[in-house]
Amino acid sequence: MTLQTLLRRSLKKAMAFCFGDSYCIVKKSGLIVNALFTLYFLPVGVYAANAEFAMTAPADYLVSLVRHGDRSPRDLGDMARYWPMGPGQLTVEGFEQMFLLGQKIRSHYFSETLLDVWSPTVSQHYAKGLDRTIQSASALLLGVYPGLSGGTQIPPVYASPLISDGLFSAQRLCPGYLHRVQALESSADWLRKKVQYRNQLASWLGGRKGEDLESLYSLVPLMDQVAIHRMHHLPMPKGMSSHDAMQLEALLHWVTSKIFGNHEVAQLIGTPLVKAMIRDFKRVQQCLEEKGSGHSCQRWTLYSASDSNLLAMMTMLGAPSDKIVDYATHFGVQLNWNGGRPEVALSLNHEYFAVPGCVGHCSLDQWLVLLEQSLPDDWDYLCGRDVRDRGWLSPHSEPYIPKGSVARR
Repeated sequence: MTLQTLLRRSLKKAMAFCFGDSYCIVKKSGLIVNALFTLYFLPVGVYAANAEFAMTAPADYLVSLVRHGDRSPRDLGDMARYWPMGPGQLTVEGFEQMFLLGQKIRSHYFSETLLDVWSPTVSQHYAKGLDRTIQSASALLLGVYPGLSGGTQIPPVYASPLISDGLFSAQRLCPGYLHRVQALESSADWLRKKVQYRNQLASWLGGRKGEDLESLYSLVPLMDQVAIHRMHHLPMPKGMSSHDAMQLEALLHWVTSKIFGNHEVAQLIGTPLVKAMIRDFKRVQQCLEEKGSGHSCQRWTLYSASDSNLLAMMTMLGAPSDKIVDYATHFGVQLNWNGGRPEVALSLNHEYFAVPGCVGHCSLDQWLVLLEQSLPDDWDYLCGRDVRDRGWLSPHSEPYIPKGSVARR
């Protein structure tokens, strides 16, 4: 029996019985029932390596949310000699990862239906305001558009400075983020974790006294450095044993999953991007309704971001991760028009990805409802900025595009 047959039978049963309010989605004229018991075959948040991908035809439209490629540690400490490119920069391996990801996106989602060179009517590209995310987007585009190798064209990647990057970097701009991390530090889970590592904390923190000794979050720069050095088979910081390094890397995954698995933190970070995606799909839907041909409308939107953006998105959709996503991870939302019966397929690294309400694939209406329902009632409250300072930091603003860009025409 195929996966599709199992899902179809399960959905029929689900239509006859609703497993409580948390498993039903109310939508205007009726109910979209989420058959959660079918997740026995396809667990929420888990992508099945052997599952057949939902869409066999090339995408009429695709949204790609990607993590940047391999990078140097954000804090080099006394290890700068290993990282001539400087802290937090894309490495040669990172460039290659993103180029190969671009080739994969082209072959997997579009086959040969994309032009070899870029056109502003075909795709738009946005990046977090960091060198590594902008460079990652550029490397990826070289893989998507093979005609760019001749150097005759360079597709634009739109990015805002971090100080005003409300699309990707709300946690840097909102006091509410730090307040919630501080609250997590005082929670029972974090207090137990501090007790577990009490004997090592002083050594890991370099003998610093005061508040730092009580903060697991303050260890993130060291944990990041250790994890990257282990990945590249480089020496550890002075005095760091192999056992210490393994503990710190495991702790990095724990801290990250606790922070970005927190629903309010995820909404604070992810709301602007979710709103941008809603606009993306509604705009393409309107174009497809008017023109009736997927190749007459925009085909692709790229968001080049960080692990925090992908993790926040997964949490908002009800499928939080218990570890950091890898470099060059691709979260894809593929739309096929299907002659006016639009269907959406979700994928993580090009394989089925299931979330409550969209078990790998669902209708466009269902997908838009899920995005809308993931939004907070009051994002300004989560952000915690004074109302007088919020005008330029709004989750409702369009992604940044310069006024003179052809993408605005």
